[in-house]
Amino acid sequence: YQELEVFPDLTVAENIFMGDLPATRFMGVPVTNRREVYVRARELLELLGEDIDPETPVRRLSVSAKQIVEIARALAKKANIIVMDEPTATLSQKEVERLFAVIRRLRDQGVGIIYITHRLEEVFTISDRVVVLRDGKNSGFFGTRETSWRDLVQAMIGRTLEELYPKRASSIRSEKVLLRVENFSIPKYLESVSFTLREGEILGVFGLVGSGISELALGLFGALPFKGRVEVDGRAFTYPSPSVAKNLGLGFIPADRKQEGVLPELSVVQNITLASLESYCRGGFLRLRDERSCVREWVRRLNIHLRSIDQPIKSLSGGNQQKAVLARWLATNSKVLIAAEPTQGVDVGTRIDIYHIFDDLAKRGMGIVLLSSDLPEVLALSDKIIVLEGGKAVGCFSKGEADERTILYLAMGGKEAVTH
Repeated sequence: YQELEVFPDLTVAENIFMGDLPATRFMGVPVTNRREVYVRARELLELLGEDIDPETPVRRLSVSAKQIVEIARALAKKANIIVMDEPTATLSQKEVERLFAVIRRLRDQGVGIIYITHRLEEVFTISDRVVVLRDGKNSGFFGTRETSWRDLVQAMIGRTLEELYPKRASSIRSEKVLLRVENFSIPKYLESVSFTLREGEILGVFGLVGSGISELALGLFGALPFKGRVEVDGRAFTYPSPSVAKNLGLGFIPADRKQEGVLPELSVVQNITLASLESYCRGGFLRLRDERSCVREWVRRLNIHLRSIDQPIKSLSGGNQQKAVLARWLATNSKVLIAAEPTQGVDVGTRIDIYHIFDDLAKRGMGIVLLSSDLPEVLALSDKIIVLEGGKAVGCFSKGEADERTILYLAMGGKEAVTH
């Protein structure tokens, strides 16, 4: 359910009854009863409180509407229990609220929901009881009303809530600028965004879904065409492309790990060395021993849990896949890391590991652009914060001067631009 399983070129009704389409017989041949399909699909959607035309091709629907179609499909099979795995991973706040309304309606109708998530705020919003898993074992059973964030975090990671974020002071080494961005624009997405990133600095870029943070990340790495000026360590990013970005010293953790971050069928070794293969080549031959030695070192340093470096990366957990993507760019000795939603879809333990890795990298002089819709994460890690809304930078704050209320106000469309 974290990854949608719909047929985009079929209608909503056809998706709902896929594998069990109502049929009649015409001259002994089964023929789909399209009227019955439409009527029954309409009834199921109304049961969920949704006004979606059953004849609409699914490709035209929003992500949240596609999820409603999947829920209707489960109900069409008379499911008494529905399992949802990270269903809000790619939803906006309004779409999350829409999904929660549907879940409550199902609960009131007697349907049981098993809701799997890493997002604790969702646990407290939607659940009645909580089971915490750690390392494949039950580590706690809780009534939601009787428990707290502190209790759940303790059960999830064996550590206290205070240990979630590193206690970091600014690690800016000097005034040396590693990344300079001036009037950065991407038609339809971003308009005249400017900033600098210094050696040892973590620059947080906060925005809600649709604010332009995803496009900013892709553009900075040369994956989207842009207008404006970008300099990496004093060198102009004149011909944008990922290969040029890599050669200039940029590394990139994409927001969509499955589509843009890993090659699922390739091994952990192949994924980690994907951007640095030339380092292991001599005389036109790949020095496998050197390659494997480097990968083992990064697996050790980043605490990547696996059986073998030769196993397909798709067999790793989401958090360990994310660490492998990070290792790929650390192996290239990147000067600047562009990290888009780096903790999305990973467990709390891996979040802590990633936060401490970022803190350590900054202390060693790397510049990090942290683009995230997780405000507590941005506030805890960043030396400076830029707020995006509608493709524009609407606020800029130094560390310690930003407060959650003001940032959210600006990110949700507040009109007064703020600079500290």
